[in-house]
Amino acid sequence: MSEEQTCQRCGEAVELSREDYELFERMHPECFHFAFEHDLDKPGLPVDEDCGDPACPAGA
Repeated sequence: MSEEQTCQRCGEAVELSREDYELFERMHPECFHFAFEHDLDKPGLPVDEDCGDPACPAGA
């Protein structure tokens, strides 16, 4: 098995292809969203509030 991929935001194991792991800055897609995209339009928006992005984990 290849080297374990660890999320740079939450520290948990990430099960993505190597290419996707690098694409998401070595994070889960959800962690990437909260780190870089979630509060672009509303700075300081809590992670439990939907930011309006259809892919927002808080809106699911």
